[in-house]
Amino acid sequence: MKRLQVILLFAICGLVHAGEVPPRPIALRGLPLLFADDSGVAVSTGVVRTVYPARTRSAPVLVADQPWEGARVYIYGSVYFDEATHLLRLWYMTRVHAFKGDFLLQATSQDGLSWSKPSLGLHNFEGSTSNNILFSVHSPSMLRDDREPDPSKRYKLLGSKGGGYHAAFSADGMRWTSYPKNPVLKYGDTITLTQDPATGEYLAFHKRPAKVREFPRRVVWLARSRDFQTWTEPELVFAPDAEDDAWATGPAQRTEVYNMSVFPHAAGFIGMPTIFHLTVARRPKAELTPGQSPDDGPIDVQLATSTDGRQWQRTVPRVNVIPRGAPGTFDGGAILGVSSTTVDVGEETWVYYTALTTTHGGALPAKQLTIGRAAWRRHGFVSLDAGAGGGRIETKPLQLGGTKLLINADAGHGKLRVALLEADGRAIPGLGLDDCTALTADATGWPARWQNAASVPTNRPVRVVVELTNAKLFSLAARP
Repeated sequence: MKRLQVILLFAICGLVHAGEVPPRPIALRGLPLLFADDSGVAVSTGVVRTVYPARTRSAPVLVADQPWEGARVYIYGSVYFDEATHLLRLWYMTRVHAFKGDFLLQATSQDGLSWSKPSLGLHNFEGSTSNNILFSVHSPSMLRDDREPDPSKRYKLLGSKGGGYHAAFSADGMRWTSYPKNPVLKYGDTITLTQDPATGEYLAFHKRPAKVREFPRRVVWLARSRDFQTWTEPELVFAPDAEDDAWATGPAQRTEVYNMSVFPHAAGFIGMPTIFHLTVARRPKAELTPGQSPDDGPIDVQLATSTDGRQWQRTVPRVNVIPRGAPGTFDGGAILGVSSTTVDVGEETWVYYTALTTTHGGALPAKQLTIGRAAWRRHGFVSLDAGAGGGRIETKPLQLGGTKLLINADAGHGKLRVALLEADGRAIPGLGLDDCTALTADATGWPARWQNAASVPTNRPVRVVVELTNAKLFSLAARP
């Protein structure tokens, strides 16, 4: 009888286990798998994580040099490569105090450094449409929605306008139409827009005030939508913690988060929060010059990670990933925000940023705002590194969107090998570590190869095992 009970118990347990729904595999298609956190990693041994500051330039790549741009330009906007024209298109903002206008504008470039401001004939300024103005809005964040079935709404925009956050759409990113329901969210100021690659949901990371540890602060809230008109109740998702405030010595000094751009990857998101070290808060109006902010302090860009856009973790250490320049340089005072998209060109990934010559509350005209460009190796924000003792990384199950598995790694002073396993961990014949032709160079897109030329499975999830010695792993990607 006891033996029968044991058999029944094992059978019941087996049925329960069989009825469990396995986690959804990570789709490795249009986006790379980054290693800024363990969102795509099942297990790793012998590796450490390194966060990399960007390479910046000694001069801005775009400045205010037209009457309708006033004295300042911002990159709250987006940058995309246009397949039809083979040009980069940059959506940026300018503020013209004399006309009380914040404008969305467009510039184009072949190399990402020299930008042209075409005469578009779309928006009147002082009696002329000979300018590159597209729309009137503050902090415009624009998304090219390749999932949208309606071509007239291929491009979507959120920005601050009319006492709230305003939604608009466009077929070409130039001629914009406001959605019927506006504003779609309360408050107004900075906002960045992205899309969840797994669900297609739109994610709006925007500034709203909140009280954090006794102080009212700038913090980041998230609202989500599936139709760009109805948005969820915003939730506070990113705020400064006690470590952020450790530097403060004065009674009103504190850290705030000015904004955060969010970039999806295969297993989640990375964010670039702008960390505002508020050294002086709410200076009296009598002490301010025209156009000067009452709040002062430097602003730095750091890195954060999330699997769902709601729960965020900081990288260790908290590296300023876009370093400010020396005092007196175009980006020596503060970095106000970064583009809401990255640009991958050749061997590099670029992020454009709003640079200030002074801290946030500097007086005009010494305070100048221009646009700079930060560059990393392609997808090179963070790496997993192994020394002479070697390391091993095994991913969670991945659904490969192509037969070529691309490895972004620096093995120029060591070697790296790759194996594929079934989702349950079983070996796949011909795709083991010993079958792999090792990488012994620095490459951003090395196709993994096995000696018998076995094909990579695309009809079922697989795990990727990377074994590395004296090497750094940055990302994985797949292509046909």
